[in-house]
Amino acid sequence: MTEDITNLRLSSHASEIANQLKETGNFEDALSAAKFGMSYAIKYYFEELKTTDILDDLDNTYDATGNNYNVGSVDSERYISRLLEILYPENTTPYRYARVLMCFGLNKLGDLFEEGQLFPINKVM
Repeated sequence: MTEDITNLRLSSHASEIANQLKETGNFEDALSAAKFGMSYAIKYYFEELKTTDILDDLDNTYDATGNNYNVGSVDSERYISRLLEILYPENTTPYRYARVLMCFGLNKLGDLFEEGQLFPINKVM
């Protein structure tokens, strides 16, 4: 059984996007942008990301050289881990999957940002 991570390190590219989103003034910090990215991935791409096998494959494609967060600061109330346990009942590594969903969602938001379609941000969700 794979152990879950205790530090959630985003990919370099996802971190760049999170930092850009923070700089727009729409997010308090890059972590808030990353959580938004995870929510975006779940809302719009869940069918594409509906199995842990898919998340495992994606986990192997994202580097871990970007922004680093302790899971205690990411999910102090354990809302994220509980949500991912509901969405993926067979999973034993909710924070590893949270990282994957954050990277995936940030990449998709980055595409919208580059195309000039991300703002106003409320239209995205």
